[in-house]
Amino acid sequence: MQRIIIILLLCLLYPEKLVYSVGFKFINVGTATISSKENKAGELTIHTIIKTNKFFDNLYKLRDEINLIVDPEDYSIKKVEKDILEGSWEQHYVAEIDSNYNVITKKKVIKNTEKLFDPISVIYSIRNEILDIGNKYSFSVLGIDEIRPIIVEVKKKETIKVPTGTYKCKKVIPASADDKPILKNSGYMTVWFTDDEKKIPVKIEQQTNIGNMVLKLKKITP
Repeated sequence: MQRIIIILLLCLLYPEKLVYSVGFKFINVGTATISSKENKAGELTIHTIIKTNKFFDNLYKLRDEINLIVDPEDYSIKKVEKDILEGSWEQHYVAEIDSNYNVITKKKVIKNTEKLFDPISVIYSIRNEILDIGNKYSFSVLGIDEIRPIIVEVKKKETIKVPTGTYKCKKVIPASADDKPILKNSGYMTVWFTDDEKKIPVKIEQQTNIGNMVLKLKKITP
């Protein structure tokens, strides 16, 4: 019953749009937007875009756009489409998950038997959970034609200041369940969720090949 109540509370947030500043150390380089809404087919979608500003484009142009169709109850993915541009590296990737959880792309079929998540849908799914210190949750995450097991652990409480205000938060860290990096370039991710019923991800830190990228919430709609 408590889980159902939490899910209903989250449903009240739709549509939701989170806008972040993107920076490396003390340098602001662009913006990121994560939004969720219902599409014309009645499916729940999550759209993410990270882009550098005009000045930083000249140094390292970043245009990462991800579209997910997800299960509205647990945010497991049904379809993922990624358009990635990071410096000179560019990639387009589309995959659909069938009713048996197999991954279907234009080039191959990856056999699978478990629900799959994207790193962004993991962030949403965690908001369904009780974030007590020490709690751990397991996910199977789909990368580019590979499935990786991860364990997400609620580490500790911290007070975090971002452009929208100062928040009491829970620090949550995903870790590999097979001793391999959870992100490319040996990267990691840390997310700070507000310590309330909404569990808004107000800060996201991710290691990249050019340093630690930090997203700080600067606007939320509604």
